[in-house]
Amino acid sequence: MSELFFHLVFVFVFASFTLIRMIYHRRASQSRGEAEFREGKTHIVLRLLVGIPFMLSLLVYIFAPRLFSWAAFDLPLWARWTGIGLGLASLPLIIWVQQALGSNFSTVLHVRQEHSLVTRGPYRWVRHPMYTVLFIHLAGILLVTANWYIGGVPLAALLLIVITRLGNEEQLMQEKFGEAYRAYMQSTGRFLPRYRVVRS
Repeated sequence: MSELFFHLVFVFVFASFTLIRMIYHRRASQSRGEAEFREGKTHIVLRLLVGIPFMLSLLVYIFAPRLFSWAAFDLPLWARWTGIGLGLASLPLIIWVQQALGSNFSTVLHVRQEHSLVTRGPYRWVRHPMYTVLFIHLAGILLVTANWYIGGVPLAALLLIVITRLGNEEQLMQEKFGEAYRAYMQSTGRFLPRYRVVRS
């Protein structure tokens, strides 16, 4: 397979994933009700300092991938195809997550007056399936592109966000929903379904 093929797959997966997120973000932002935002200033600054330059570099990469050949590394063909599988799988998964979230979706920590505790769809088993799907998507991008800058930087950034944000996110949900959320935490896993041992 040529590099052009893998590049076109990357463009398709990345553009499709981004478009899906934009559509659902627009729908959620149009819902009624005032929002109380709880995003720390550190995260906002990091998004601006890292996110904007990286998105600009992604646009350059889409049209001129050779400019980023300095960050390329060798991967076996099976790994590149695994990346394609992960990338394509992330598309229906992100739709599933977004549909379950509905108007509760936001890219920043917040609560709305009509905020509801979502336990349908993937949230029936996992508390943070959005992060799970993002990891799948970005891991796919890393393998498809075989480029540590294009695939590795956003993956590392997501890991940093999860480490620094997850505790605040779950604390916010406990403040909003109280015992209902604490009970929900006991029956679900954070990123993957909770493993249950069945005793005979």
